[in-house]
Amino acid sequence: MPSRFSAVPRPVYFYLAASFFMGLANTIFDVVFNFYLAERGIQEADAGVIYAIATGAMAVAVVPLLFLRRYASQRALLIGASVLYTVPFAGLPFVSSVASASVVLSLILSGMLGLLSVGNAIAGAQVPESARTRLFSAFFISYLGAGVIGSALVSVVSGWLDTSDLEKYRFFLLLSFLAACVMLVLRFPSGKAVPQAAAATGERAPEAPPETRNFVALFLAAGFLGASIALFFRFANVLFAQVYDISVSDISLILGTDKIVSIFGAIFAPVLVKRYSLRPSAVIFGVLAVVGLLVQSLTVPLVVFVVLYLLRLLFNYCLMPLLDTVAMSGFAPARQMVSIGLRQSSFYLGGAGAAALYGWLLDDGRWQAALWFSAGCALVGSLAMTFVRGSEPGRPADAAEGKAEDAAADGDGPTLKKEAAHA
Repeated sequence: MPSRFSAVPRPVYFYLAASFFMGLANTIFDVVFNFYLAERGIQEADAGVIYAIATGAMAVAVVPLLFLRRYASQRALLIGASVLYTVPFAGLPFVSSVASASVVLSLILSGMLGLLSVGNAIAGAQVPESARTRLFSAFFISYLGAGVIGSALVSVVSGWLDTSDLEKYRFFLLLSFLAACVMLVLRFPSGKAVPQAAAATGERAPEAPPETRNFVALFLAAGFLGASIALFFRFANVLFAQVYDISVSDISLILGTDKIVSIFGAIFAPVLVKRYSLRPSAVIFGVLAVVGLLVQSLTVPLVVFVVLYLLRLLFNYCLMPLLDTVAMSGFAPARQMVSIGLRQSSFYLGGAGAAALYGWLLDDGRWQAALWFSAGCALVGSLAMTFVRGSEPGRPADAAEGKAEDAAADGDGPTLKKEAAHA
């Protein structure tokens, strides 16, 4: 067991620990920020404007990142993004207008995009290609696990605080800032360069992948997958209320299980990839998501609808590690930070664009059409992922990936499963 842990480069552990505290900061913030805005007199419609501006800023933040990468090292960019993400958290307890909240939240989300792009590129370069799905699965497990803990922390501690609601929300926003500070400290050792693990395999250099086609396919895959899951990320409560007319407390109970189910999705992804390789796995998860959404559009009992909702979240977090993997495997190392940034930006742009359509459909009571559109996006996104081709010397990418997985499972190569059993 100690040898399994020692097989993982130390920066990867710091990367996963930093991801945990980033998830903790984001969750604490997410839980209370809307309530804080309401206490400061900012209405829901204005809050929607704040999130729209911040999401747009996050989507376009990839542009300066692509420019700066020519003049700064990846480590410098990682630390810069960490500071950009962390420092604005200190201002959250004091925002009192739409303008100030928009600026602070835009800075946080822009920093987060930089962290996801540069951090994933650095961590992914330190493990063999065959282990990257496990790496990104471990990232989602860390991030979502922190979300579960953060939600429970807010729920428990809020019952202990004997203060006004405004002061209570300020306390939690300050707590999210402290979690972000811990994340910032952990980013320093996570950005240390190590010899690439793939170099230890003795393989000759792979041929350059067809990157123009891969960029287009990755952009479409991330955009459509983001558009599909946006229905449940942003409108799950509206969907349940329209279809079944159940109480808010019952809806909250259902939605409270989503992060736990999502963690199982991240755990399951590398298991299927080991058996079927990456691209077939993407198709399997995509088709299952489509079938579930189409069944939900029928008149089904509430319990069936809830199960399919949870399965949709599970399939989404099965697909996300695969998407992060192809965002690296289809591109030369010099352009992997660009491809990862494109994946992040396209995912959020697709979600933002689809959210406007979902809102219009649900305002008209056309929840079935919203489910159909989400199903179509899931199908297109998962299929587009299969057109991102990797590069392996002398054999197809998928076959090489499958062989590498099998060798790693038998103890013949360095993998993340050997080291930490999915963290």
